Amino acid sequence: MKTFSPIAAAVLFAVSGAAFAGGNTANQTQIGLANGAIADQTGPATWFNQIDQLQVGIANQAYAEQDVQLLSTIDQTQVGVLNDATALQEFGAFNSSSSLQIGVLNDSFTLQQAQLLSSASTTQIGALNDSFTIQTLGVGNSANATQIGIDNTQLTLQVASFGSTANTTQIGIANDATTVQTGIAQDSDILQVGVANTAGVGQAGLGNSSSVTQVGAGNLALVGQLGAFNDQSTFQVGFVNNAATFQLGLGHDSMTTQVGVFNNHLTTQVGLFENANAVQVGVANFGLITQ
Repeated sequence: MKTFSPIAAAVLFAVSGAAFAGGNTANQTQIGLANGAIADQTGPATWFNQIDQLQVGIANQAYAEQDVQLLSTIDQTQVGVLNDATALQEFGAFNSSSSLQIGVLNDSFTLQQAQLLSSASTTQIGALNDSFTIQTLGVGNSANATQIGIDNTQLTLQVASFGSTANTTQIGIANDATTVQTGIAQDSDILQVGVANTAGVGQAGLGNSSSVTQVGAGNLALVGQLGAFNDQSTFQVGFVNNAATFQLGLGHDSMTTQVGVFNNHLTTQVGLFENANAVQVGVANFGLITQ
């Protein structure tokens, strides 16, 4: 009796897996030296999906996988040296993932699991930027990340979320942004321009909205909203300003503006339909609102 060679066994395994999939398309183009690309769409209930991978440069790596997925797409484009992109879409339908990386040593990771009608987009231009986007157990979610510069990091996590949106844009050096959302119709927008700014946003409930804009260096903004239809805006320009907003309940509205250096402000609202507005301009001002 003849035995299978390792190559024959691998081919048989791939064919048996593909027997449960159909109508999928994969396109790969690589120009340069030592680039590597993997597109995997085998397995049961994987139908009519598409993966497109384009790499130009040296030692770039792209990995795309779709399992138990219907009518979904992954697009990965990398130009430069030692960039890495990973995209996984599992147990869903009508999803899309796209990443564009130009530069050196940028890293993009996207996971969409148990999602319907959701999208994730990552654009990174520069060097040593890192983006992590995870969306699980949801419908109609959108996550968009753009980073231009050096050593910027962003994390977007949307779990058990429906119709939510998270947008993150960072331009500069060593900026850091984190967005965590769960619930229905959450919305978060983060814009940071400068050096070593940090933003963290967490929202749970129904129809909460957050906007954070920071321009300068060493600024910090923290946001936590739990409940329904709460809204907050934080705007900081300068150096080493700190602002925190926490809202629990229904229909709260908060706006914080700080321009200058070493300013600090904290807003906390609990209950129903509270409103808070804070403006600080100058050096080392401190403000506190509790309602």
